[in-house]
Amino acid sequence: MSTAQLNIINASIRELLKALDDLKRGRTNKDNVLRHIDELENHVDVMLSQLAPERITDERFNAAVRAVKEVTGKFRKLREAIIFGRYSHAKSIILDVQEGIREAFRLLTLIKAGAPTTLIFQVAPQFLREAEVAAPEALVYLNPMAAQIYNILLRKGEASVDELALELKIDDKSRDDFNRALSYLISTGYARIYYTPDNRMVLRPARR
Repeated sequence: MSTAQLNIINASIRELLKALDDLKRGRTNKDNVLRHIDELENHVDVMLSQLAPERITDERFNAAVRAVKEVTGKFRKLREAIIFGRYSHAKSIILDVQEGIREAFRLLTLIKAGAPTTLIFQVAPQFLREAEVAAPEALVYLNPMAAQIYNILLRKGEASVDELALELKIDDKSRDDFNRALSYLISTGYARIYYTPDNRMVLRPARR
């Protein structure tokens, strides 16, 4: 469904470019071009609603919001360029809008599919670069060590119990607290257990 919507968006962009060329040649007016922009933005809204994930972790939510804001900002600049008669500049903005839509499409598709955060960092680093990677406030308050573990999982995408213990410098004195924190994350749905092809157990942050 969403891929079909992307095709509709690409067709709408081609129509918008044609309308802009007609405007530059005096064959149409600004209102007609602005209507094409409105239609394009409506198509983008439909695509976003189709790709909106039901549950995502905080940093993924921030990345999704950042992607949508970038596209929205480009639409605003495009309208301004049309209104003030900067038609050549408007054409370059349309191409920026198209690229922004494609990037948002890739990002949201990965998020909805539940791709590991590390993969999303690789595919869309521009959206995650400034995203806050932090445990929810409630988790920090209820179980500080669990929050530390959760942050590591968010940053790495997944980790084994041994890797987590090594990064947190867990010793014999803190081992019980560490184990309780792991159990808390799993029982409350903040982390899930997975097995790699070589049967190694790892934890991944659950999408909340």
